[in-house]
Amino acid sequence: MRWRNPAFCKRLLYDALKRQPEPDPGNRPLQFNLAWLERWSGHFDAAAKLADKAFSMMDPRQDPEGWSELLVIKSVCVYSLGELSQADAILGESLEILGAATHGRAGIEPLTVLANMCAYYHDYEKAQSKLQEAMDIADRLGLVYERSHILQTLSRTELRCGSPEAAVEAAKACLADALEHRNAVNLPYAYEVLGAALVETGALKEARACAAKGLAAAQFSQDHRVACHLYYVLGLSLFEEKRYDEARAELENGLLNAAGADYHHWTRNFYLKLSQTHEALEEHRSALDYLKAYVKLQKKMFTEETERQSNDFRNRLEFRLAHSKADYERELRTRTETLNTELQEANTSLLELNAQIEFNALHDALTGVGNRRMMSKFFETTRLSVGPGVKVAAILIDLDRFKTVNDHHGHSVGDQVIKAVAERLSDLLQQDETIIRMGGDEFLILSTRRTDADSLSALADRIVYDINLPIPIKGAVDRTVGASVGVSVQANGPDLEYELLRTADEAMYQAKKTGRNRSCLHSSVPLSIPQNAS
Repeated sequence: MRWRNPAFCKRLLYDALKRQPEPDPGNRPLQFNLAWLERWSGHFDAAAKLADKAFSMMDPRQDPEGWSELLVIKSVCVYSLGELSQADAILGESLEILGAATHGRAGIEPLTVLANMCAYYHDYEKAQSKLQEAMDIADRLGLVYERSHILQTLSRTELRCGSPEAAVEAAKACLADALEHRNAVNLPYAYEVLGAALVETGALKEARACAAKGLAAAQFSQDHRVACHLYYVLGLSLFEEKRYDEARAELENGLLNAAGADYHHWTRNFYLKLSQTHEALEEHRSALDYLKAYVKLQKKMFTEETERQSNDFRNRLEFRLAHSKADYERELRTRTETLNTELQEANTSLLELNAQIEFNALHDALTGVGNRRMMSKFFETTRLSVGPGVKVAAILIDLDRFKTVNDHHGHSVGDQVIKAVAERLSDLLQQDETIIRMGGDEFLILSTRRTDADSLSALADRIVYDINLPIPIKGAVDRTVGASVGVSVQANGPDLEYELLRTADEAMYQAKKTGRNRSCLHSSVPLSIPQNAS
């Protein structure tokens, strides 16, 4: 019953617990099955507390199999907090208590969880060996519900070791078993591992269909943990199709689910993917906020794990100190050096990540040139670093015929054109000059070096000429676009940014009105000569 309708079983058991808090002699306490149910619904704190209560009412000598199953539950709860070494130790104790019974029904669950941990440590051969042992037991004893759990773990292992086709095959077998035997506990996991594997094979629409069914199944079993995985599959598949607004909505749902369940590993994963999604939407402030949240949580998890390992190690060393002070000091020194090295590596990684955050915040994701935040930084720096009245030039470039290329040949070709134009414009810059992608097919060059009419006219004409050169397209014929270029020069002052952009925009539209594919100096500049493309 607990496999087929876990939510219903949980309600019954909690009602029974209110009426009879103490177990009948010779029976397992109600807390035993409640711990199992809470573990599978992702409520690890509740599962751990119920398991501790059940431990106090049971004798491992009289019921070693039940004791072992409680240890597996504790191991999974500890594993969910990222305390892998402690989880591994608890799991080892579970297998030790079973002894020869490891080869019977009671051995399936610890073998399966052990395989999952081996896969986490990239020991895929050992993981597959443990899963085969568990499957042999399940097949020999005809245990259909356990078989589905084994297949689910096998699919996850195949995906981790880079075999998505094998992962799909195992996931489909898991799903077939779960549906045939009405296994409500494993059904959402079957949809989750199948959806994740399908994303890796590129079957994105099919992956979303699996994830949607999995969320319905998770709602029935009231499993908040697997719901996080399923929302991630939905968000990732939409992200891969560049449907960024829809991806953001699904990832935000997943983040709420993960945060509500204190599921830190998935909260961290959603922060990172949401940062990438907002970056793709050119919502740089939100992208930066999510990336900062990711770094903060990653640092917190690393610090907690380091402190926990340090405390565990200190306790072991204090015990050994009575036996060998020399060994203690040597091992403490070695461990301290290791921890210091790990901390230095972590700090280096954080510095590199912060540098990447800073770069991403100021640069366009597609072309690598500056974005509007870079433009704001240029004007702020210029206002403070050069004197009042110093000339600043702006060259505003708007591509002609780009929409036709984009509409007729697709966004992939359009992206190649935009990147090629950005590279050509970057090649024309002198030291201290800045190029900005304003968005879409519009670029801006800012300069305090070239501000006279002759230099700017020559540069504008060269821009039109270079942009008109054929652009190589991967796997297709070359494409050509033109450019309307507006040039303006203004003196440094309080309204520099507004006036410079306004006048450059006016000049650019004058170039368009007089035939397109040409340059035009703003009327505030002494020389104003529209010119055809070379």
